Amino acid sequence: MSKTEKWLKFIAIIHIIGGVLLPLVVFTPIATPYFEYLLGTFPQGDLTSMRFLIGVFGPTVASWGLLFYYTVGKAFQSRTTKDWWFLVTAILIWSVLDTMFSLHFGVTSHFYINALIVLLLLIPILIQKSQFSKE
Repeated sequence: MSKTEKWLKFIAIIHIIGGVLLPLVVFTPIATPYFEYLLGTFPQGDLTSMRFLIGVFGPTVASWGLLFYYTVGKAFQSRTTKDWWFLVTAILIWSVLDTMFSLHFGVTSHFYINALIVLLLLIPILIQKSQFSKE
């Protein structure tokens, strides 16, 4: 297993764990600064609705992590150009749409979070592009 594959799977595992824990974390003091930020951005919002929306998003994040883990394994097993583009496209669809949606609603912190995650995911994939040449 290459270092890149291990790294991408590690990121996927972090998403799985974080997504599973998110419905619980929304009720802890750890989430307070984030909810204060959101309530400042959406003053008409209420904490209960935000806890629900963020908490219910957790299983989606966990599922994405699980699917990404599987996809990385399959992509690095077959190493086709199509697999490489699939990984890149999955990341770009999420990051571009999530970031645009967040910026539209004034949640600028997501721009920085997403940019960091995109760099952590795409740089290793871009470095490995030459390893994905089988058709």
